[in-house]
Amino acid sequence: MKRSLLLVAAPLAVALQGCGTFYAEGEQPRVCLTLPPQTFAIPGGGAVAPPGGFNGASSGSVDIGLADVVPAFLLDGPPGNRILHFLSFEARIQGAGLTFDWLNNLELVADGQPGAAPVQLARYARGGAIGATAIHLESLAPDANLADLLASGGLALTVSGDVSVPGGQAVPGTWTATISTCFSAKVHRTLQEIIDGT
Repeated sequence: MKRSLLLVAAPLAVALQGCGTFYAEGEQPRVCLTLPPQTFAIPGGGAVAPPGGFNGASSGSVDIGLADVVPAFLLDGPPGNRILHFLSFEARIQGAGLTFDWLNNLELVADGQPGAAPVQLARYARGGAIGATAIHLESLAPDANLADLLASGGLALTVSGDVSVPGGQAVPGTWTATISTCFSAKVHRTLQEIIDGT
């Protein structure tokens, strides 16, 4: 895990106009994590594609441990007081000479806790590109607040895509990539909530 930027806005006590309530705000505009290599299975892969070619799918879950890089006070407390935005995602394939030529598309979804709907974060379509060793995606939902999807300081992401390999070519049984992803976090709490530890 690594931090791209440190906390830039320390909590500030500010008087709300018209009442004696104070609140504190903290923000981390951009924090990036690089995960250890993640391996995803391709069911039916691991052999040479038949003459008609191979079509399949690959999917897996990635646990993003935000608590390792984002200060706890930005993650704790009622979801209504917090904002967590997804910014970007990158998958860099591991292995000499390997590319993403077999991958038609890739979808990134934030999984919800029970009762919370998943959120589509990003999507990739290979099109006519060949030889790519990395996929970089910007957010499709930059304003979506993911705070209510946090669980124990982390966020579960589902990575899924369609696989297509021409006949006679090797179909990978798995693929391994280094995953990097970036978020922004913000919190707003009243002084009383800070005192109460909520």
